[in-house]
Amino acid sequence: MSLSVCLLTRNSERSIERAVRSVAGLGAEVIVTDTGSTDGTMDAAQALGAKVHRVPWQDDFGAAQNQALEQATGAWVFWLNPDEELLPRGCEQLAHLLARPETLAYVVRVQELTAAAQTDRIAESLLPRLFRRRPDVRFIGRLHPQFAVPLEELAHRETMQIYQADLCVRRHAYLSVLTPDKVRWATHLLELELQDRPGQLHYLIELGRNLLLLNDPRGHVVLAEATELVARAAQSPSAPTPTVGLLFEYLLTVSADQCRSTMSFAQINELARRWFAKSPPVLWALAKRAFQAEAFQQAVGLLETLVHLGRTGDYDRSAQFDTAIMAEPALLNLSKCFVRLADLERAERCFAQLLDSPSYNGEGRAGLAMVQALRLRAPTDSTAASKDV
Repeated sequence: MSLSVCLLTRNSERSIERAVRSVAGLGAEVIVTDTGSTDGTMDAAQALGAKVHRVPWQDDFGAAQNQALEQATGAWVFWLNPDEELLPRGCEQLAHLLARPETLAYVVRVQELTAAAQTDRIAESLLPRLFRRRPDVRFIGRLHPQFAVPLEELAHRETMQIYQADLCVRRHAYLSVLTPDKVRWATHLLELELQDRPGQLHYLIELGRNLLLLNDPRGHVVLAEATELVARAAQSPSAPTPTVGLLFEYLLTVSADQCRSTMSFAQINELARRWFAKSPPVLWALAKRAFQAEAFQQAVGLLETLVHLGRTGDYDRSAQFDTAIMAEPALLNLSKCFVRLADLERAERCFAQLLDSPSYNGEGRAGLAMVQALRLRAPTDSTAASKDV
């Protein structure tokens, strides 16, 4: 195989060994491009046989990644971040994949592990990480770079194909602790990116969320601007970018006095259900908003969908969230909705399902006792279950 594995590093001593060792069996050259580490990253990479070179940091990840590509000599490039590892499964097919002359690139599964010992809390997406080394395949973007010429456009132009490979990269996201300094640094890059290329919805959403993390009220204004862009795309069959789900979660939970968006709840509800029908965190936010508005029947439908997605596993894994919201919390709040709708039989069935849960059996017993007490009272006395979702 003629393959180069490229990594961009900065103070990655804790993770670089795992990343480099995960590709050691591929017979590929490993290129480590460092942007100014002050720890032992470069020494560790060199000790593992990687080719290491340093580049000046210019507040531009895309430019730095392109400098890494300039060092590669393989016909193909596999991009790996220093907090990631290539899992062994599928690697035996790599030589066959790279021998297909009609292929420009492959997308691979990228899993984000948010807790070291909790492999059930994984966000998963498909990203183009394996591609031909060509001068027209370059990155652009100060933060979260993308291909300057979209690979789909380039493949169409060249009558080539992009396939999905049975390869999996796992990112150990828990190694990156989000601190105020890191948020400020990322916010600076986002602001530069939007100065360079204004109106990018993904970056507007991330900038607005970062500003709010920094207690900067400008975040509400930025997210209102993002919402206007979403409204213009309302007729699209799918969301303009997956991060619109995060924008909807904000719009569904922000207080009225802080929100600067003019999009109505009816619009948000319609778009969220159409674009994110299998996104648990969006459905959870919709259910909470419906419960608070005392639209209990609507909340029931959303919570039942959550429970169904959890049991079948047929849900969108592209966003990070606590998968528990599809289990006991959904059942508990579904029970409360049924109580508020005076449907005590279904409330009882839901509460009963909590009895085997180590964490929620107390709520299950209390709920069953409440249902029995309500059966002895007037049918409309259901105020005991009025807590929010």
